[in-house]
Amino acid sequence: MSVVLASIAFWANGHLDLIGDFGKTETIKFKARFKRLKSSEQKSLAERLTAGSINDVELLDLVLLDWELKSATGDLITYTPAVRAEVFEEWAGLQAQFVRAYFDALNGKGEAAKNSEAPSATTSEPTAPTATS
Repeated sequence: MSVVLASIAFWANGHLDLIGDFGKTETIKFKARFKRLKSSEQKSLAERLTAGSINDVELLDLVLLDWELKSATGDLITYTPAVRAEVFEEWAGLQAQFVRAYFDALNGKGEAAKNSEAPSATTSEPTAPTATS
């Protein structure tokens, strides 16, 4: 018998600030739908993070399910792994912001922190997920 206590995924908000024309900041806002990991999966992820054996791409392969993201012209960008790779190549720093949104959501921080404080799970010391997150 399987007991389901929570939804299998959750949404988190995020953003990326880019330098635009004449030094004006342009903000790319997004919503990301992340897979809710089971306790055993969270433990495994925490071990991999501690060991440094997972990078941002692998982390997002594991947890990112969907997004709400618009192009510079305001068109909705459909999520697929191939499109994700293309978009992350085009917008430097966006991949790290998706990783940040994941950990911020797990740690109850939301979107409060600025882009520059912890750019990536692989270049900073992220807080590992816990069984209560």
